[in-house]
Amino acid sequence: MNETMNFPICQSCGMPMQQDDQFGKNADGTQNRDYCVYCCPNGPENMEGTLEEMIALCAKIETQMGLHPDEETAKERLARYLPTLARWKK
Repeated sequence: MNETMNFPICQSCGMPMQQDDQFGKNADGTQNRDYCVYCCPNGPENMEGTLEEMIALCAKIETQMGLHPDEETAKERLARYLPTLARWKK
């Protein structure tokens, strides 16, 4: 079982948020428990970037972390996963 299942995940990039400093911020500076600090440093209304940009960014990072054998595989997996998160649902 994936040990991150017990933690909330960022609804933009899928990062597990295990510590208070990993949660994003609302525009008024309060903690946002839906998004991570990297995706949402200044409130959800101020988040930038497209789904495609997020896939490319996460693919690079997750491949470097050893979560995928290569960036192409990471992009394929992320292209299926990220659209299921709240930020990208249509």
